[in-house]
Amino acid sequence: MKSIIVTEAEQPEIYATVKRERQAIHRAVNKMAKQMRGLSDVSQKQAIAELMATWILAIYPESMELALSLSDAMREQTDFYLKESKAAGRAH
Repeated sequence: MKSIIVTEAEQPEIYATVKRERQAIHRAVNKMAKQMRGLSDVSQKQAIAELMATWILAIYPESMELALSLSDAMREQTDFYLKESKAAGRAH
């Protein structure tokens, strides 16, 4: 499977984009979370999985290999974010 993990050369630009858009990212996440409040935990997981799958397939409609590679990268990013959030919580 073709890896679509960010290369070291691409990292500065990506980090700059995320830093610049961080407040907008948090606002969007909060709005989406509010929309799911009435759903059970199982249904929330399903909604998030459907959102991700729809987004990934919109990016790579013709390539299941690239779609699955992006899905793997998103799981890796989620794991990274969880670890960083936990580490930040211990530091405070």
